[in-house]
Amino acid sequence: MIDLLLLFVPFFALVLMGWGAARRGVLPLDGIGGLNSFVLYFGLSAMVFRLSASGALMQEGLLGLLLVYGVAGSLITLLALIWSVRVGLIRRDGGLVALVTAFPNTGFLGLPLLTGLLGPKAAGPVAATLIVDVLLLSSVCLAWAHSHAAQEAPGDDPHEAWHAAQASLKGALRNPLLWSMAVGMLFAGMGWHLPHPVDETVRLLGLSATPTALFTLGAILARAQMQPAPEGVVIPGIWVPALLKLAVHPLIVCGLGWALQRAGVPLTSSGLLTLTMAAALPSASNVSMLAEREGVNTPLVPRVILWTTALALLTIAVWAHGLGVQATSATT
Repeated sequence: MIDLLLLFVPFFALVLMGWGAARRGVLPLDGIGGLNSFVLYFGLSAMVFRLSASGALMQEGLLGLLLVYGVAGSLITLLALIWSVRVGLIRRDGGLVALVTAFPNTGFLGLPLLTGLLGPKAAGPVAATLIVDVLLLSSVCLAWAHSHAAQEAPGDDPHEAWHAAQASLKGALRNPLLWSMAVGMLFAGMGWHLPHPVDETVRLLGLSATPTALFTLGAILARAQMQPAPEGVVIPGIWVPALLKLAVHPLIVCGLGWALQRAGVPLTSSGLLTLTMAAALPSASNVSMLAEREGVNTPLVPRVILWTTALALLTIAVWAHGLGVQATSATT
């Protein structure tokens, strides 16, 4: 356990550096958006392209793993939506709370952390989870969030939720990570290769993704912590979303995958381990920016991101230890 915790220290140290830089004013809060754009459109996109072009997303049994991950994510989303209704959140706020509960921080934290822990073969399943998170879960949660207008004005278009789902899906399809993944898979399938100068440029951008993403994650968490809560807004406790994200989500992935294996579905044990660890990641930091854009009026979203990230250093180590992951696997 101690060895696992020490293995995670460099990753979370970079997050802490970004948090400290934003808190001390070394990194202006206005500059966080620029860092986030660089990571999303350049660093992570280059990393995902190189992973896809290497054939990492064409592993055997990947579709079965994504089925497990998609069902588990849908269940977590449903549980989070039910909870949001029970605590009295309007649909706009509840949809984003459900998304932050079900969407792990695969890009900023998952890819560097899990490939370091489980080895290069983990990159394919981890990157492929973005397909489920971006296309399925984001679309469902945003459709629920956008349908708040129909809820508040019953005389409006009864097909508001369907129109919202279509708009959400179109927005998800603009995600640069999905396009870089698709282009990379095309290169792998066709056997194409970039010219050396271009490939070297993409490689350098990909190398920049990990430290910049982790540093930016820390800055985003600091900004969320520094923003005051709106007056008159009651903030429900975050323990339910945090528990769903860090404990229930990976438990469902692991249990469902094990049950399908017992039923004869060809799921690799290494792939299931990777997906379970991916589900155990803290909430995705980009949901906070999405919540701001959607006009969400609850600080619950950034608080879930903040606390799940703070607790993840311990909970990920617990999951890794419980699943038999050895710290030495990261160095082999």
